[in-house]
Amino acid sequence: MKNIKFLFILQLASEMVCAAPMQSVPSIQNSVNQYVNASLEPGGKYEIGGVQIDPHLQLPQCEQALQVFGQSGDIKPGRNTVGVRCHGEKGWTIYSTVSVKAFKDVLVLKKSLNRNDIIRAEYLGVEARDTGLLQQGYLVEPEDIVNKQAVRNIPAGSVLNRQHYADLTLVKRGERVTIQSAKAGMLISAIGTAMADGAKGQKINVKNMSSQRVIQATVVDAGQVSVYF
Repeated sequence: MKNIKFLFILQLASEMVCAAPMQSVPSIQNSVNQYVNASLEPGGKYEIGGVQIDPHLQLPQCEQALQVFGQSGDIKPGRNTVGVRCHGEKGWTIYSTVSVKAFKDVLVLKKSLNRNDIIRAEYLGVEARDTGLLQQGYLVEPEDIVNKQAVRNIPAGSVLNRQHYADLTLVKRGERVTIQSAKAGMLISAIGTAMADGAKGQKINVKNMSSQRVIQATVVDAGQVSVYF
């Protein structure tokens, strides 16, 4: 008889435990999604991967609002570890992972270019790309690259980067240039030979054809350099 009573009490206790309300996995997932969305910069284009939580997880239902936090601080593009904490008498803490992709409109080349080609506006297109997969220095503003010079061969479809271009070469090595110098209110001109390639504003060595002296001059335009005393 005693054994029957014991079994009855054990069964009753088991049923009471099973009947205790449990925290649903979807509620945890929703809390994490809300936290991640609120942590990202507004107006951006994002793709948030599914929150990885064991569907068989059984946790006591939290009497308070769940607290979600990033293990490494701010949520960033890539893989993030997020914690979910319940404060209370039957408190608990679990961790999950969530992936975030951040998309941005970037400049893409529509036409293949060779080294030293001039990059024109009509060669550029705009596409949304996952910034987490892009090399740093990608371009979003056409004015940063239009009328600049390609420093290497660039195939069509490439995401344009600051390493793809340089300022336009206005003076080439061995080219005859006009040397202008201002001294005591007078403008003096001479003919020289450039000893290096140069872009606007760049200083290069130039050989004065008259004096045979090598001087340093600043490129100001195609075939023109200046010396200031």
